[in-house]
Amino acid sequence: MSGDFMKANNKGISLGAYIREKRKDEEFSVAYEEASMHLRIARLIEELRQKDGLTQAELAKRAGVSQPMIARLEAGDPRRVPTLSTVSKVFRALGYEIDLQIRQIAA
Repeated sequence: MSGDFMKANNKGISLGAYIREKRKDEEFSVAYEEASMHLRIARLIEELRQKDGLTQAELAKRAGVSQPMIARLEAGDPRRVPTLSTVSKVFRALGYEIDLQIRQIAA
């Protein structure tokens, strides 16, 4: 993507406009939404952990996972997606539970 964006940017196209245009492609749009979801979860875990004054190691111990797993979760790397079970353990260790909502995609 960066090469394409750099070409578009040389033509005066903003990142927002570039993404809007690329999201017309269904494959790109699905990948974009997945990456966005990973990053939202990552930021939320990091914010809640810091709010509680916990280190990654302390949260890992509470959740029964490794510290590197917490680091990967907070990085939001879509190439190393944790299971829903792992994410749930981490949120429970922070005093929260996951409540999934399923919505039909607007056509």
